[in-house]
Amino acid sequence: MKNSLMKRMGRLVLPVFIVGVGTMLTAAMIFFREQPESTPVEERVAAVETMTARSADVTFTIASQGTVTPRTETTIVSEVSGKVLSVSEKLVAGGFFTQGDVLLSIDSADYQVAVEQARANLLTAQAQLSLEAAQAEQAGKQWDLSGRSRESAPLLALRTPFLLEAQARVLSAEADLQRAERQLARTTIRAPYDALVREKSADIGQYISMGSQIASIFATDYAEVRLPLSDSDLAWLKLPRPGQAADLEASPVILHAVVAGLQQHWQGSIVRTEGVVDSNSRMHYAVARIADPYALRKSDKSPLSAGTFVNARLSGITVSNIFSLPHNTLYNGNEVLLMDAEQRLRRRQVNVVRSDVDWVYIDQGLSNNEQVIVSPVQIVLEGMRVNPGASSGLASGASRGGAEVLTEVTGQ
Repeated sequence: MKNSLMKRMGRLVLPVFIVGVGTMLTAAMIFFREQPESTPVEERVAAVETMTARSADVTFTIASQGTVTPRTETTIVSEVSGKVLSVSEKLVAGGFFTQGDVLLSIDSADYQVAVEQARANLLTAQAQLSLEAAQAEQAGKQWDLSGRSRESAPLLALRTPFLLEAQARVLSAEADLQRAERQLARTTIRAPYDALVREKSADIGQYISMGSQIASIFATDYAEVRLPLSDSDLAWLKLPRPGQAADLEASPVILHAVVAGLQQHWQGSIVRTEGVVDSNSRMHYAVARIADPYALRKSDKSPLSAGTFVNARLSGITVSNIFSLPHNTLYNGNEVLLMDAEQRLRRRQVNVVRSDVDWVYIDQGLSNNEQVIVSPVQIVLEGMRVNPGASSGLASGASRGGAEVLTEVTGQ
């Protein structure tokens, strides 16, 4: 029994001894091993591009668009009936007329006869008036022979009613003659203003009745464009109030469109604003006017045809001390990244007054000559070291233009 117990204890002690010796040997090897040479950890440096911040006076330009429409469009109709005897060669779609030019002539024979008849009726009425005037004068003299005053004489005794009737006939005959002469004049249809023909509806040999459409025309002295503007756009523009005419300081407008494959420009001006907000788009509307759109007075200018879709740039107000930075410079919507004098990255909150697809415009949060990081930074850590591998001096609207002057910038 005792021998059996000793054998069991021997089997337990031996493994424990072996594990203990192994542990001691391992600890000794770790303790007495040769220590590796330590090296300092290098600080990460990010390569960046910077630009020098410089403020300038900036004139904002608001972008809009619209369709060119005539200022006045008229449907010409006949005021008399008859056969068309002649048509102007200019009375074709696209033809130009000057105010007073003859568009079309209608057979006037019947209306000339009517004028002669009215003239004859007038002569008859005038003769009757002369006769009645003479008879009234004779009646008055006869009454005077009675020794009584004419004020006490009966109206019939002085033939006053007959004289008034003759005068009324003369007035009626004169009115008939004027009406006949107007009808005769209406057989010649003239342009009411300088116009371009949109559509022709009558031709030579055709019988037209009163009210028949002859042509559709529109004015060429100037054209208009309705320009939609958002509520935020209005803050940067000087516009006339609804119902008021524009003053000399109203925002000028530059219109541009591609015509015949070439980019063309036209100068316009805001003449009024519409006092209604569109219920669907919530947009306000300003109306720009372009003088001589078809270049009839200036042949060196490209025509601006009605119906052309144009883009517009409205010159707005000027704001001082504005920093203009590339749009991709903005970080987290209202921050920019700066490089300080020790070439370390700093985050700075700024106030963005306006932005477009290329640039942001800042009025607070920056100072002149600060270095703004304009290249992408993958990991942004406050205080991390940066290396300005490239730099740019473009930091404001003025410097982009190459001179310290007011510069226009376009916003959306």
